[in-house]
Amino acid sequence: MIAQPDVDKLIRQTHQYEFSDGLRDLQMAVYFAVSGVTLWLILEPMWMTLVANMVKMFGRWAAWVKILPLILAPLAMWGMLRLMDYLRQRWLWRESGMVKSSNWLVPRQVNVLSAVILLGGIALGVGLRLLGRVDDVFILRMLWAVTGWSFGYTLIGTGHHIGLPRYVWLGAVGGIVSTGVLFLPFTFGQTSLVFGLLWSLMLIVSGAVTLRRVFLSIQGNY
Repeated sequence: MIAQPDVDKLIRQTHQYEFSDGLRDLQMAVYFAVSGVTLWLILEPMWMTLVANMVKMFGRWAAWVKILPLILAPLAMWGMLRLMDYLRQRWLWRESGMVKSSNWLVPRQVNVLSAVILLGGIALGVGLRLLGRVDDVFILRMLWAVTGWSFGYTLIGTGHHIGLPRYVWLGAVGGIVSTGVLFLPFTFGQTSLVFGLLWSLMLIVSGAVTLRRVFLSIQGNY
């Protein structure tokens, strides 16, 4: 009698395949870094002053420089996706075959609870403000903290669902680190930069360690 395959296990292994080489971590790291830098530039007076000085020197056409970060951000993400495809086709998935990832990589229930955490955290901050316990600046920093909590839970839920312990640890550590932005004496733009770079650094470490392990494993098979 032929043993029937465990369908749930096969689905879980297929989902793991998308995250097992660390490139998704690096893609998310690029997203956080680019987003943090972009918001910082847009919101900081320093950038607008620089643009105004360029307009004085080079004419009105230089005003387009102010939207340069908004143009470079999607280009960076597109470039990262192309790099991922190249590395996988050239080395990582050359022997095992390509897998087209699902458009919905995160379990739906995890996304729902992540949204609840985000909205609940914002509601908590607004409630504390109405009670006079915090000021408006705290509310702005709270936006980044709850974003970190929400994304951290997304990683934890995804890691638990598909069996990737590194995402569980990364989500937990990231959620704790995100709480620290509540106490930073920075502006909203500066906090966005710190938040983005912190998450980017954690994801780079996770992705780089995983990618190195995969490359060493590939080399060992030849």
